[in-house]
Amino acid sequence: MEASFDVNGKEFKVDFSMLGSEKYYFNGVLLKKRRSFKFNDRLVFDTEEGKIEIAVSLSPKNWSTQAFINNELIVEELFPEFKQKIEDGKSSKGMGKSGMFKNVILWCILTIVFLMIFQWVK
Repeated sequence: MEASFDVNGKEFKVDFSMLGSEKYYFNGVLLKKRRSFKFNDRLVFDTEEGKIEIAVSLSPKNWSTQAFINNELIVEELFPEFKQKIEDGKSSKGMGKSGMFKNVILWCILTIVFLMIFQWVK
């Protein structure tokens, strides 16, 4: 996943992989490369254009990757498409009381069918 934003006419680019690799570029120059599996992290880069911070917060209830310049939020979400996929997945997986009730009924029926087949084969 790649995201970039403008810092006074210069590009700051963030490159994350699903295997934990992170790369941070400013104006085409690699500032930092690392492997990280942290769920909450804040990286600070001091540049001639000011202090650039990348804040990452990953949890089941919240997915957020933000960019700040001199403590001012400039990018609300670095990877909005990915966040939307996560949110869509959560909403489709989430089930209310009726969904849980349907699951219980389905599992009961499957158990009864399995026991009947087991008795018949025996």
